[in-house]
Amino acid sequence: MRNNLFKRMSGALIAGVMTFGLLSIPAGAAGSNQNVHIDLWNAVSNQASMGNVATDNNKKALYNPDENTLQIATNPVNVSGYQSAITAARYDTTGNGDYVDVEVLSTGIVQTGDKYDGTDHTVTYLSSFEIELPDYLTKDGVEFIPIQMTVPYTPMDVVVGTGYLNARLRIDWDQTEATGLNQIEPDTTMSSGQVAAVDVTDSATGIRMETDTAKVASDTQFQVRVLTSGTEYEKATSALGNAEFTLYEIKLVNGANELQPYGAVSLTFPYSGEVSMYRINDTGTKTVLRGTESDEGYEIMTSKLGLFAVFGGTKIDVKPSTSTGTNTGSGINSNAATAFTDISGHWAETYITRAVGEGLFSGTSTSTFSPDTSMTAGMVITVLYRMAGSPATTLPDSMENVAEGSWYEIACAWGYNNGIIGGYKAFYPEQAVSRQELATMLYNYDSLRESPSVSGDLSKFSDSGSVVSWAKDAMTWANAVGIVSGTSATTLSPESGASRAQVATMLCRYLDYAK
Repeated sequence: MRNNLFKRMSGALIAGVMTFGLLSIPAGAAGSNQNVHIDLWNAVSNQASMGNVATDNNKKALYNPDENTLQIATNPVNVSGYQSAITAARYDTTGNGDYVDVEVLSTGIVQTGDKYDGTDHTVTYLSSFEIELPDYLTKDGVEFIPIQMTVPYTPMDVVVGTGYLNARLRIDWDQTEATGLNQIEPDTTMSSGQVAAVDVTDSATGIRMETDTAKVASDTQFQVRVLTSGTEYEKATSALGNAEFTLYEIKLVNGANELQPYGAVSLTFPYSGEVSMYRINDTGTKTVLRGTESDEGYEIMTSKLGLFAVFGGTKIDVKPSTSTGTNTGSGINSNAATAFTDISGHWAETYITRAVGEGLFSGTSTSTFSPDTSMTAGMVITVLYRMAGSPATTLPDSMENVAEGSWYEIACAWGYNNGIIGGYKAFYPEQAVSRQELATMLYNYDSLRESPSVSGDLSKFSDSGSVVSWAKDAMTWANAVGIVSGTSATTLSPESGASRAQVATMLCRYLDYAK
């Protein structure tokens, strides 16, 4: 990085000369410098990171186009009583994971209080720092720079192995303004945030997880399935012997990443009576888990998820729900749709509200649904798998584009085995699902209960000719029974990506049709 000490000394010298009237520079000539709006964004999802509170009072970064640098200021934070600040940071210079430390411009002091570990720590934090903007930026629209930070004595985001917190620096180049500043001036006022409660129940098994967003990120998916065969089941059998048990696989996933909670979470298994529970370790050994009994079941505290074997006890009947799945294509937040601030007046508001109420979807954050965000094919097949009751299935010898151990692997296996996906086109679980792909998946899903009657006419849509051959029957059926309507009076838009609002609408319409 350039010698910024020389730059700052030069700036101070020029400012002094201007003060004594010895040099005349037109206003703003320091000239080309600009304030640009920034945020700290979640590393993997389209929402603010919990660490964004560390820039609450310093949303304007100082961009120097001549030097191609960006100066960023931060403030101390108080998140639900945890006090801290950013003490170290580094950023990706190539977009390929090549991180370098930021250049520190100024520091401050913050007291942590004693909530974290009973000790009031004195922390020196980065009140401002500078980065040299990577070549992969275009400086147009909204762009992101991967960044890693250390925020001691407070659980902020998902912690990576090095102890750094992963996030992204979000830069909005459409929000810039000229400034005469040569060096950023931090606002060191402490900013406050809240840790939200997380309470989610898997509808298929009745297993409940209770924690908060300090330990589990708000957009993480809670996944539970019963294993009755396969490598993991054989591992459990070897560890436990021939006794009868029920084996649960419990995961937290975010995109293609499987995560562990940052701290202990509560898991309640719906069993009463004499219950014994073991964790099946990666090494094939077993660990006894001690819990407590309640009216809701057998509760344990654990900071590690994975395989859990339950012996004995009586399964508690979980109250039947109209839900056909929980946390399958969206976040762990289970708040009612009335909490969402971005669906009021949306054309699909009624369907979104119903889909959330029935457990098909939850929010992308505690206050947003993101109705116009696209959904991937992997998300959709997972929703359909849970709608079917998450039945036991076998893994095919190979599945194209489906990574072994991925969070959607079992759902995809079920989809392949039952003809929901595969056979008519290549399946790409990480790609946005199109309207005609979604219609085809629903058409094939409906075939599991009956043979859909194909009747109807798409000729009223001017773009009906763009419906691919393998989707014609499905689109004709879906339109005829009212599941898929046009994007306008004359267009069907079969190749367009299906948004979360459109998927919610089509699933609700299908449930009405299938009654």
